[in-house]
Amino acid sequence: MVDTAGQKGHGSFLYLEQGKSVIVGRHTGMDHAVLAIYNQLVSKQHCRIHRVHNEIYVEDLGSKNGTELNGQRLVPYQKNLMTLEDELTLVNGLVGLRLEVSNDLEETREYLISELLDREVRLNDHLQSIMIGTDHITLSKKEYQLFKLLHSRLDHFVTKEEIMHHVWPERCMENTELVGIDEVNSLIYRTNKKLGASFVIKSVYKKGVYMKREETHVAQ
Repeated sequence: MVDTAGQKGHGSFLYLEQGKSVIVGRHTGMDHAVLAIYNQLVSKQHCRIHRVHNEIYVEDLGSKNGTELNGQRLVPYQKNLMTLEDELTLVNGLVGLRLEVSNDLEETREYLISELLDREVRLNDHLQSIMIGTDHITLSKKEYQLFKLLHSRLDHFVTKEEIMHHVWPERCMENTELVGIDEVNSLIYRTNKKLGASFVIKSVYKKGVYMKREETHVAQ
């Protein structure tokens, strides 16, 4: 079964069935066949995980920043056997994937691949809230729409015009009151304040805004 962060509720789940495979790649909001990772350094189609009988194989798909098995970078397009004890990482160890196995009533094996994040981010569209690790943040409808947009484009510029069209689509039609830049700036300020130390939204003159995830360091 596949479990990834950043989806509705508690994540997306998919069992890795016999003879099947799953592609791991960067979240784009478009390709629903890909196990989405919310990290801009991950390629759109980063690696593929295969199940052949009760064995699991991982194959790098020519990713820009690499796939590592036990710290060794994989040669693209070569299948490598993976066991429960192995450590699978992407982007020089920045993103980790864990393989788990469970048995159902018929004693058939099921595999779970989980993204390992120190502070996993989970979005709940129904409640308009996000979970960052164990921290729960509730946003207004507009704040939540802004966060989703910036989170899908993490570390990349988003223009204020894009924000207007995404957050206020009902006001981007003819014969409606236009969204003012002060409204956009106020929304960014409020959202930034609620996110606390987990994310920060920054503005760059003539380019737009971008959101980055703040690193949490543990003292040695």
